[in-house]
Amino acid sequence: MGHHRFFQYLHSLSRLLIAGACVAAFLAADGCTSTPRLLPASLQETVDRRITEYPDGFDLKPYVENLNCPTGFCFDESKNLIVAEGGLDGSDPRIFVIRPDGVIFNIYPIGARIPVLKPGFHIYGPIGGIVAAHGKIYVSHRDDHDMGVITAFDYNGDHKTIVAGLPAQGDYGVTDLAISPIDNRLYFGVGAATNSGVVGLDNWQEGWVRKHPQACDLPWQTINLLGFRFDVENPESSLFSPNSLVTVPFEPFGVSDIIQIPAVQFPVQKPSGAIFSDSLDGGDPKVFAWGVRNPAGLVLDDYGSVYVTDQGMELRGTRPVDNDPDALFQLNLRGSWLGYPDYSRSLDPVNLAKYQPPQSMTIPTGYPNVRFVIDHEASNLTAPDKDLLRAVFAWQSGASKMAFFPKTGPFHKPRYEGELLVALWGDHAPFSTSGGPMPTPLPGYRIVRVDLNSHVGEVSDFIFNTRSGPASQSSDSNGLGLERPIDVKFGPDGNLYILDFGRAQMKEGSLQTGAGTGKIFICQPSSHFMTPQ
Repeated sequence: MGHHRFFQYLHSLSRLLIAGACVAAFLAADGCTSTPRLLPASLQETVDRRITEYPDGFDLKPYVENLNCPTGFCFDESKNLIVAEGGLDGSDPRIFVIRPDGVIFNIYPIGARIPVLKPGFHIYGPIGGIVAAHGKIYVSHRDDHDMGVITAFDYNGDHKTIVAGLPAQGDYGVTDLAISPIDNRLYFGVGAATNSGVVGLDNWQEGWVRKHPQACDLPWQTINLLGFRFDVENPESSLFSPNSLVTVPFEPFGVSDIIQIPAVQFPVQKPSGAIFSDSLDGGDPKVFAWGVRNPAGLVLDDYGSVYVTDQGMELRGTRPVDNDPDALFQLNLRGSWLGYPDYSRSLDPVNLAKYQPPQSMTIPTGYPNVRFVIDHEASNLTAPDKDLLRAVFAWQSGASKMAFFPKTGPFHKPRYEGELLVALWGDHAPFSTSGGPMPTPLPGYRIVRVDLNSHVGEVSDFIFNTRSGPASQSSDSNGLGLERPIDVKFGPDGNLYILDFGRAQMKEGSLQTGAGTGKIFICQPSSHFMTPQ
């Protein structure tokens, strides 16, 4: 063999070895996840009411198991169940379909993804929402620069970008999706970059400040600040850098000389902490409301009113806020300001005594308490309209996705008429409490009913563990109770389906999850209550 051909052979062999190593690495990484499993009826064991309570006349059973951090699901016109695994804790997102006949197939990814060999289209987590319409599956996610994107997939895995460039590099990204029955537009939420308007050491601990040092909250309109400048220790202090940094609201970490924040250059640049709509093909984005914090759930009624769950500020960071509840808003008119970060989610001024953290947390920042940071008068902002508030949930309930009770089927009962079900995911302690304890019994970890027939709706438990908190913390549950419910939907069969995220806890600013611990429950009429066909 000649020298030239010999070196060609070595080169080809090295490429094959590299490819083989990549395949092995891919398969090993893929082995860290689990394959979803649709349980046959014989294995759908009814959850004992000693573990989890649910309505009389119904059974609660596990339906799908072995899910990895599922964040959303939906049904399409063909009665397919479509599930999004969010791509959290280092895993890749996955979108798959469970057909009525039980066949499971992937929408994303299609086949093995080995970037070294075949660069291609990738989406990045977390997936915030998913909805199906007109033969398309719309999914909100991040791109490789952590910007927010909504992509429409078809059932062959082909895709089209609907909207991109959404601010998602901070604490929260693009959240839930819904399609209006009135104008057939796609509605979606985008969360705030920070806990309460100021980039701080909590965000440094999460890691995104180091990765995206220019990321911060972005207002929809020009706002004037009151001049407060917040001091924090410099996490990169050295002989050549200061021991402390000063940051103003709505500016990147360490920026301190700004008193007016310009509006975003819409539509090229989009605001954070906002509700948007766009056409189903994209190209027509509109801001529907702003001044929200983390609009985790979104649903529209038959009249086109937009209902949003918004998660309150937490006891962390440079501007910690105590006791800020989660809330449900009803939005009817474009342009509403919901008050973040100067008003609680119950739309009270954040300078009230009940929202004040311990002074030991505020004095190091240069101020004895939490107060307004925006000059509302100079910014032409008025207090948010309390008529928009439809329900209040306990502090750190984790109010997430929701569904209206159907007008037909087993859950169509007079006492449920016009009411909503809301999934409460639970808290992010100890990160969300700066290491402090959570109140007992723990809020969240349940499905609640919201009575919309009154102005501020009454909230009552609907499906909940008999011991507060996730099922994994109860020695009596055998893993059968609710862990962290994140989404609820009524299926084409009229039954209630509950998407459970699975095990999760916060450690050092990051979410640690349990692979394969997510599941879907079904709540359906008990066999002795079912009407013969």
